[in-house]
Amino acid sequence: MVLNHVSPSVPDHLKALVRRPDLLMLESFLAPGEDKANPLSFRVVCLAQCRINLLMMVFSSLDGQWHILTYDQWSAQATVGSFENSEPWLSYRRNVHRCFCWRLHFMNKLLLLDTHTMEFSVVNLPPEQPPNRNYVILEAADGMLGMLTKRYDEYKEDDRCWLTYSILRNNQWYSEKVIQLLVKRAALVGVAGGYLLVEALYTPSTQHMLKFGLFSVDVKMLQVELFAEISKPNMYGRLYAGLPPSLCAPTI
Repeated sequence: MVLNHVSPSVPDHLKALVRRPDLLMLESFLAPGEDKANPLSFRVVCLAQCRINLLMMVFSSLDGQWHILTYDQWSAQATVGSFENSEPWLSYRRNVHRCFCWRLHFMNKLLLLDTHTMEFSVVNLPPEQPPNRNYVILEAADGMLGMLTKRYDEYKEDDRCWLTYSILRNNQWYSEKVIQLLVKRAALVGVAGGYLLVEALYTPSTQHMLKFGLFSVDVKMLQVELFAEISKPNMYGRLYAGLPPSLCAPTI
C-alpha cells in the first residue's frame, strides 16, 4: 500500500505577505515532522526571500494547518549589505542535527533554523572563511556543528590541498584537525550518509597521468579513501544517501 500526502495550497492571506516586486527567490522543501514516533509525520516549508523580509510558511501534517515564521533581523542585515541586485541572499540549504542552515551571501554568517523550536539564529563564520564551494557544514559529536574547509597554499605550484576540521563551541569555531589530501584541485561535492564526497584530480600510485576521481571522507573518523574513478568532472551534482522512512520498502 502506498500512502500519498497532499498539502493544501498556501492560504491567500499568507500569499499576500509576499510582495512580488520585492521577491528574490521562492522555494519549497520538506522538513522533519513534529511527531518522532510517526515516520509519516512531515512538514512542508515555503521559504520566500524578499529584499525587506524573510518569510517562512510551514504546513504541518500534525494539525493540517499553515503557520508563518519570520526572521526579525532580516531587514537589519539588509542595511549591512546591498539588496540592490536581484540575487538571493541565502546559499543552498543543508540539514544538520535537525537544523537547516544557509550561508548569508555577502556576509560571513550562517543562518540556522531549528526544526524543534522553529526559531532562527545566526552563527558567525571564521573571518578567513572561503566561498561556499570550499567548505561544508556537518554533524559533530554531542549535537554540535562541525565544518570541513578546503585549503591550499597559493604560493606553491603543485596545487595540493588539505581539509581543516573545526567545531563550533559557544559561537566560536575551534580547529581540531588538519587532513592532508594527496590530490590536486579538489571540489567539495557534499555530505550525506556520514561521508563527505570530494571530487579531485589525482595520480594513481602505479601511473603518472592525472585522473579524475571521487574521494570519501568519513566525517567521524576523518579518514580519506578513493571512492571511484570518473571519466569527467561533475561539478554541479547534489549528494543524497538513503531514503526517508515513508519512501522505503516495507519490512517485516
